[in-house]
Amino acid sequence: MIDHLRGIFRRIPPAFTAGLLQKPARLRLAALFAATVLTLLATSLSDLSQWDELSAGLSWRMADQQATERRIVVVDIDEKSIQAIGAWPWPRARQAELLEKLDQAGVSLKILDILFDGPSPDDARLSEALASAVPTVMAQLFSLSPEPAVHSGQLAGALPFVACPQPAERAYGYMANDVQLSTSPFAGHITPLVDPDGAIRQVPALICHDGRTYASLAIAGVIAASQSIPELHPGVALLDPPWWLDLGGLRLPIDGAGHLRVSYQMPRAGLLAIPAADVLQGRAPVDLLQGAWVLVGATAFGARDAIPTPQGRAVSGVEVHAQLLSAMLDDRTPYRPRGAALWSWLLGGLSALLLLVALRLTPRSAALVLPMVALTNLLVIFGLSTLLLLKQHLWLGWVAPGVFTVFAAMLLSAGEFARLRCERERLYSHLASYLPEPVARQVATQEPCAQVRATRCEATVLHADLRNFSAYCSGRPPEETAMVLHLFFTTASRIVEAHGGVVEQMVGDSLLAVWNGSAPCAGHGARALDAAEELWRVCTPQLPRIASRHVPPLDLGIGVETGTVLIGSFGPAARRTHAVLGEAVTIATRLQALTGELAHPILIGSVVADTDPERTHRLGDFLLAGMTEPRTVYAIPVKYPKGHLRLVFDAEGEQQTSG
Repeated sequence: MIDHLRGIFRRIPPAFTAGLLQKPARLRLAALFAATVLTLLATSLSDLSQWDELSAGLSWRMADQQATERRIVVVDIDEKSIQAIGAWPWPRARQAELLEKLDQAGVSLKILDILFDGPSPDDARLSEALASAVPTVMAQLFSLSPEPAVHSGQLAGALPFVACPQPAERAYGYMANDVQLSTSPFAGHITPLVDPDGAIRQVPALICHDGRTYASLAIAGVIAASQSIPELHPGVALLDPPWWLDLGGLRLPIDGAGHLRVSYQMPRAGLLAIPAADVLQGRAPVDLLQGAWVLVGATAFGARDAIPTPQGRAVSGVEVHAQLLSAMLDDRTPYRPRGAALWSWLLGGLSALLLLVALRLTPRSAALVLPMVALTNLLVIFGLSTLLLLKQHLWLGWVAPGVFTVFAAMLLSAGEFARLRCERERLYSHLASYLPEPVARQVATQEPCAQVRATRCEATVLHADLRNFSAYCSGRPPEETAMVLHLFFTTASRIVEAHGGVVEQMVGDSLLAVWNGSAPCAGHGARALDAAEELWRVCTPQLPRIASRHVPPLDLGIGVETGTVLIGSFGPAARRTHAVLGEAVTIATRLQALTGELAHPILIGSVVADTDPERTHRLGDFLLAGMTEPRTVYAIPVKYPKGHLRLVFDAEGEQQTSG
């Protein structure tokens, strides 16, 4: 897997790799730009705001769970009331009695989440109860879909607008109360806006039908209680909603579609509910009803008015109206301000800045640090959004900047991985140019240490040297002599590697190659001899043909021997060196030094000579320098090319003798 990745990174264009290493800021900016594009693409392909809606339940549960609402009382037609009074729906005379009991208790407003569709024998009694001095708000329902267009009952409670305002939903049909129950001038619609998950999070504040505008039940209740004339004004500041609906002393924020967002900040336990049976039977606490706004609605199972909410469970529709009214009275109706998009860009920018700072401080730990920073950013973004929702009642959303944060962290991590990988590959390539590649691979994967790390093996050693190179360099520019060395080392390395060997050392004007050392090599002795012959045959013609009494000719001497060697790293941890040690190395070096004296450019030892006796020629036994016993020396006959200046004496040795 590692080798596969290494191959991939090696195929990356060098110019691109250099850009990654030298200008990482460009790579990071490109990653952030790509994250922005992906976020915009995700926003266009998927409604990310729906995820804001789904996660809002957690935000609402972070509100004060001890809060209570006593200005609004829900008179609940619950299971207990149905068991005591009878099955729902009750006769209208019974409902008229309920309204009369509420008037007697001293309530200041009655809001009915009940639709009286069609005529009934008890309509006169109910109409009389509705016409009492205490304002009563009736319910009516609109159809926002063209099909089917139902028209039932008589609409009431139209707002005094000349024409339908811009932020108003268009209705195609309606179900209203019976015409005989039109004694109350106040009415509000209970038309829901159901999200894909079935929950109700917004309601149409205003609905337009047949050129007339009708308010929601909660807004109609405020109008009835305050006796105000509603006025609609567009928002101006960035923190304003698209529209303001002024209701006397209250201002309600309305979005561009004419919707009113429901605040679920009040816990369900904080809403006061009294069973309708207790009111009818005179057992309801009068002090709780005195001066209160009363919402009458059914929560019993048979009423079929249960809807899911972000508070985690299904509730009756009357609770939604209670939440709306409570938020209106406390001026905490949440809304999305006109400058909400700037909030997303600001959060995204801050998140990107934090990721870049973390990346700059810990570039080597990007794979660990960036996910942690991204997770922290997500928690902070969600926390800030929740805080602004609960304290400032601003619905800003956090999913879009959160998605950007995830994309940015992923792309920055991937980019940093690619950059570090390219950097490591470049360092590895440089290291492999100074050391044998197998050794470079080991060094790159090991921790530095001060111990000997070496391997003993049976190998064949070749030592090649440019003889008389020091004399050749005298009086010549260093650039000229450097080119000679460069050509020799380049050609020799290519030949050695082509024959399965590894160049272990290049020191001065000599080269040391090993077969079956750092890399395994079958038939290493014969392959080393092949390399020696090709080395002399190819490199010798490349040497400069310059010779005189004062400038001896350059020639190539090669020594080869097989034996046990020790290959590895030696020295302190702060400064290691790679070396090949063993008697075979010493013999190969001494044989190379003897080539000038014996006038044979390729000399080999007895062990390697046994691998191919037919092409070797025994020269005799010689006491090599530094050895205590004579060694049998063999030569490989070579054919000198035409025009070759054969070295018949060692000029450097002669100079030393003369000195």
